[in-house]
Amino acid sequence: MTNKGSTASKLIAAIRAGRLNGVINALDDGADIEEPDMHGSRGLPLRTACFEGNLAIVRELLTYGANPNAAASDGPGAPLRLALRQKHNEIAALLLQQGAVIPAGLVIDPKVFEIPCAPLPGEALVPSLPETKPDNIIEFTRSETNLPVSIKDDVSETFGTETNALSMDLLFLEDDEALHLLGQPPKKAG
Repeated sequence: MTNKGSTASKLIAAIRAGRLNGVINALDDGADIEEPDMHGSRGLPLRTACFEGNLAIVRELLTYGANPNAAASDGPGAPLRLALRQKHNEIAALLLQQGAVIPAGLVIDPKVFEIPCAPLPGEALVPSLPETKPDNIIEFTRSETNLPVSIKDDVSETFGTETNALSMDLLFLEDDEALHLLGQPPKKAG
């Protein structure tokens, strides 16, 4: 409410009624995301949503840019203080994730910091990857194949040995011959 005794704005009425679509419509129609209360303290929509406890509406208001550190006439951090007063721990966790500063003297149950929060739309999600072995490792060990016995015997005896044989051949060649086979110019006598 902006003035004592006046009716609530469309945005505040939708928040109090718990109507997410009404909140979105009001914001799309130009409602002030930081609408002041009757004392002139800005941020009434988020404070009201935190008090009411509708997580979806709080997320929507934050997505539209509501200040998670809005102050009220009774001090800083009003959204966080209201969420905690009403025991809306998921909302408190979300506010903290979105940069809410803990006012001096406010005691928060450590469990609030352990509540996982999904990022707001447009925020990057940094997943924690499970610790697994990469699936692109090629192991060079012999394994049984489904080849006919006559082929299996031939393959199993030479599998992986061609590279070793080439390396051994290069050892027994003269330096110039080895370089020639590798496509490099011969060394100059010096």
